[in-house]
Order: sequence, then C-alpha cells, then structure tokens
Amino acid sequence: MTARTSLRSHRCGSLRKEHVGQAVRLGGWVHRVRDLGGVMFIDLRDRDGLVQLSFDPRWTPAEVQLRAKGVGAETVVLVEGRVELRPESARDTALASREVEVQVTGFRVVGPAETPVIPVARKEGEDLAAEELRLKYRILDLRRPELQFNLIMRHRLAQRARQVLSAHEFLEIETPILTKPTPEGARDYLVPSRVHPGEFYALPQSPQIYKQLLMVAGMDRYFQIARCFRDEDLRADRQPEFTQIDIEASFVSAQDVQDYVEAILVALWDEAGETVAGRFPRLAWREAMERFGIDKPDLRFGFELRDLTGFVQDDAADFVKGARAGGGRVRGILAGGLGEVSRKEFDGLTAGPRRRARAA
Repeated sequence: MTARTSLRSHRCGSLRKEHVGQAVRLGGWVHRVRDLGGVMFIDLRDRDGLVQLSFDPRWTPAEVQLRAKGVGAETVVLVEGRVELRPESARDTALASREVEVQVTGFRVVGPAETPVIPVARKEGEDLAAEELRLKYRILDLRRPELQFNLIMRHRLAQRARQVLSAHEFLEIETPILTKPTPEGARDYLVPSRVHPGEFYALPQSPQIYKQLLMVAGMDRYFQIARCFRDEDLRADRQPEFTQIDIEASFVSAQDVQDYVEAILVALWDEAGETVAGRFPRLAWREAMERFGIDKPDLRFGFELRDLTGFVQDDAADFVKGARAGGGRVRGILAGGLGEVSRKEFDGLTAGPRRRARAA
C-alpha cells in the first residue's frame, strides 16, 4: 500500500526563507489577483496568513496558467510549486511569509466563488461593511484576519487555562447540559422532553448541582470551561449564553482560591503577549467599601473616598447636619481642578458614567 499524500504540505502563512527550494502543496482562498499580462500573481490566504503565488511562463505550464486565468476573490484552490525568495524590492520584511513566493507548477480550482457581497480583502484605511450586512453574511465576515485572530486567541487562552489548572491538580470533568431546574437567581431556559410529554429539562445557569456531587464524591479539585444559560434581559457584560471558567476545590482556604485565580489570569495575559506582575493587590471587603464604596473598585483612577465630616459647618444643608448629628459621616471624592466647574459642565462630565450605570 502506498503512503497517502496530504493535499497540503504547509500552511500559506508558515512559509519562510528556510523553505526556499522546497516543493510545497498549499490550499486556501484567493485573497487578491494581479494580472500583469504575461505574468500573474495571486495572494493565497489561509488562517495562518498570506503568501504570493507567481505564475510565469518560465516555470508555470501554459495549461496551468490558463486554469488560473479569471479566478476571482475567495475562490478555493489547491496549488503545487516551489518556494523561492521574492525580488529584493518586493520583499515585505514585516511579514515573514511575504519574503518568499511560490512559483506555481500545478493549480486546481476546488471551490469557485462568486463576487463576495462584502469584501474580505480590504485596503488599508477602508471602512468595514455595515454591521447588518456583515451579520447577514457572517461566513464571509469570519474570514477577516481580525476575527480569525480572535478565534485563534480564544483557543489558545482556553488551552493555557487548562494547562495551569492541570498543573494545580485540577481535573477537567464534563457535566450534563440537560438537567433539572435549580433554585438559583436567574431564570432557566426550558427544553421540552419528547419522551416525557409535559415535562421539561432546564439548561444550567452553571453546573452547581454537579459541583456539589463531585466534591462529595471525592473529586476534590475539578474545573470546567462551562457553557452557561440564563433567560434574563441583556446586560452590559452578559448575554443569554456565555462561557465561564468554573473551578471547585475541597480542603482549601480563601487564600488558595485567590492564588489559583491569580495564576490563571497571569498565564492568560502572558499568552496574549502582556506581562502582568503577580502578586495582585488584595483588599478585604471592608477596606474596599471604606476606600471606594464598592467591593469591585477600578484602581486605575485612584478616586478614593475621603472623610469630610470635619469640614461640615453650621451653614451646611439640614440633611448633612442631621446625618452628622446622628453619628453619620460625610464622605466624598476629591476631584482636583474641578472646583470652578459649572453645574452644566459637571452634568456633561458625569452623563456618560450615569448612562453606563443605568445600562448595567
């Protein structure tokens, strides 16, 4: 039995100077075509990036050139050829795969394409198509490098989270999606049962029951990258279905849980190319409420609450004096440089935060 030959030997965006002289097989989408008469160039794209295909009578058979004539954007093709350096003046050192080209000897169209409704290959500075159009033709929109990068990054982050938790002896355990309703805060989505008419399954808000069962059963550390469902109105930071990392552990302290979460966050930022120094600042609930008036303060702005009780004079408003007389405190934020701001200007400064607070 002869060994099976893969349709692709390399990805387009993976070709480098070290591949010069190698015969390669590629598959991808036609990104852009430049027909200069006797010579033609095609940028071929896959999820790893672009590479230039060169069609020249010196190395490309006439019948291959003929097949390549007239191919349009987003046509799916299979290519054979040899990797060579591009001319010095045509190299793009900012993108390694653009330092080389593939001199084509074989070419096959496997998926002809009509002119795309929305462009995938955009020129620099060109605006995106309208959002409604991009959502309607999502299959084309998802070919954009920006969105493909997001999908690839999400995959990498999920894998990195798994590595970190596995290193801390957590097991990844799947739990059922169809379950019985549980008395939690949000409403469940219901799925009717065909086998038991009139009865329903619920989609889990989070796998709470199974967490408890697994802990009692002795699975003392487990995690899930769990899909959660909540039949509730949209919020600024949540939609009806979303993904969260669930971790559950026995025989641990609050400090242990904080350390696990910190390790995950540091690793995820590192995977995304950013260095985050551990150890994170830790605030007790009472300290956070005292300094910021909220248990999840944004420390980037530094606006801390100050005790102003000692500044209350006899000409203060009655409700302020009454609060002080009753043992209360007057507290506020020191906003330097805003002492001369008018009420109209102040309202303009705070309109955005108020709108965001209402939306949340």
